Amino acid sequence: MRSLQEGVLDLEMNTRAALDHLESFPEKQCLMENFKDLEESQRQREMVEQRYSKYKEIVWDLQHQLDESKCRIQEYREEKLDATSRSLRLAALSSSIKGPSTFLSSTLRPDTPSPRRRLTSSDLDESPVHGDKPRTN
Repeated sequence: MRSLQEGVLDLEMNTRAALDHLESFPEKQCLMENFKDLEESQRQREMVEQRYSKYKEIVWDLQHQLDESKCRIQEYREEKLDATSRSLRLAALSSSIKGPSTFLSSTLRPDTPSPRRRLTSSDLDESPVHGDKPRTN
C-alpha cells in the first residue's frame, strides 16, 4: 500500500511538472517572439543609424559648400568694391588731369598754335624751342 501511495504521489508530481511545463510553454513562446521582435528592432535601428550617418555626411558636405559659396560671394563683393573704388579714383584722377589741361589750354599764348589747329613745318621752324623769336599774328 505504501508503495502504491508513493507511486500515486510520484504520478501527481510528474503530472504537475508536465502541466507546469505546458503552461510555461506559451510564456517561452512569447519570450521567443519578443526576442525576435527585439532582433528586428535592432536591425531597423542599425539601418536608421546608417541612414542618419549618410544624412549627416550629406549635410556636412552641403554646409561646407555653403560656407565656400559665402566666402566666394564675400570675395566677389570685396573685389567689386575694390574695382568700384579704383574706378572712382581713376575718374577723380582723370578729371583732375583734365581740369588743369583745360586750364592750360585756356592760358595758351596767342602766338602758339591752338590744340585744334594742325601743326605745320613752318610752325616748327618758327617755334621758340629752336631759338627763334615767337611768331606774331
